[in-house]
Amino acid sequence: MAEEKNIFEAITDYTVGERMIEILLRDREYQEVQGRIARQMELFAGLNLDKELWLILEQLVSLHAESGALYGRAAYQQGYRDCVALLQAMNLIKAL
Repeated sequence: MAEEKNIFEAITDYTVGERMIEILLRDREYQEVQGRIARQMELFAGLNLDKELWLILEQLVSLHAESGALYGRAAYQQGYRDCVALLQAMNLIKAL
């Protein structure tokens, strides 16, 4: 089972890392969201919040982003596991 985790981790690292960046850079909807984020950041910066409040809010947003990234990573890996289970159920690949 440790070997399975290593394979899934390697695939996830590649696909969620550099390959996803290439894909997202060509995705219009992703680019639109990035533009909206940039505009909101400009508005946020214009609030002139004190440093302590700024850091608290920045940490909160960062934690939400990290949580979403971890969710996406887990969902991606589970999708691979589900695919393997389906292929095994269809007798297209053998279980180890």
